[in-house]
Amino acid sequence: MGFLIQFVADTAPFIYAVCGFLALLQLYRTWQTRAERRQAIFSLEREKSLNDLYNIFISAMALLMVMGMTYFVSTTLAKAVEPLVEEARNPQPAAVAMMPTPTNTPLPTTPTPIVSPTAEVDDDTSTPTPVPQQLAQSAVNAQAVEPPTSTPEPPPPVAPALCPDGRAAIVSPGNGAVVNGSVAIVGTAQHDQFGYYKLEYAAGSAAGEGYSYFDGGQSQVVGGLLGNLNSTGLSNGVYTIQLVVVDSSGNYPQPCRVTLTVQN
Repeated sequence: MGFLIQFVADTAPFIYAVCGFLALLQLYRTWQTRAERRQAIFSLEREKSLNDLYNIFISAMALLMVMGMTYFVSTTLAKAVEPLVEEARNPQPAAVAMMPTPTNTPLPTTPTPIVSPTAEVDDDTSTPTPVPQQLAQSAVNAQAVEPPTSTPEPPPPVAPALCPDGRAAIVSPGNGAVVNGSVAIVGTAQHDQFGYYKLEYAAGSAAGEGYSYFDGGQSQVVGGLLGNLNSTGLSNGVYTIQLVVVDSSGNYPQPCRVTLTVQN
């Protein structure tokens, strides 16, 4: 249904042109019928002329209805279904299964026995004799020593998003934040001639285009929840989130962008 409405909005100029041509044709028919009625002598001819004028009137009303419906669809319904059409054209990518990274486990060190100096025996034949105390000490030293517990590094500092227009601003998450799971996007979306707002994402830290729609609304928001990003459907990496506030004429101020790192 949304694509049908968008098709009517795209072809509205052509529909107006056809209706205008038919309106001119009806005007010509009206002039011609009135001339025939003035020249009519018999009552049947006058009655036929009246029926023709009635039919012309019905056709004119139908043309007005077609033009009115076209105007309503192209100006009101088309803007209402624009987010749905854009979401259908740019579906959210499916979740990518991540294979676990293998971890190398070191093998235990094999103890090396320490032997005592060679003992003198007959026929100058020497045989190594292990010393019990030295063997025990070697076994103790060869045991695996548990590595000290490392202190996790603090997360990198998160800076607020730099939004060129205060009417489209993202407050949370901040620029450079590390996220996972469902991420709440908080901020402001308002305009004097507000139409709707949309949230989009693209891969990379400096994405210029190729954004995909993931949430939005048709009501103004001031310092509240704008939408949610399901990061479980994205592979790990850096993404750019942007907020676009569209006015009733289809224009919008410069979007607000914030860079996130997804680590599921």
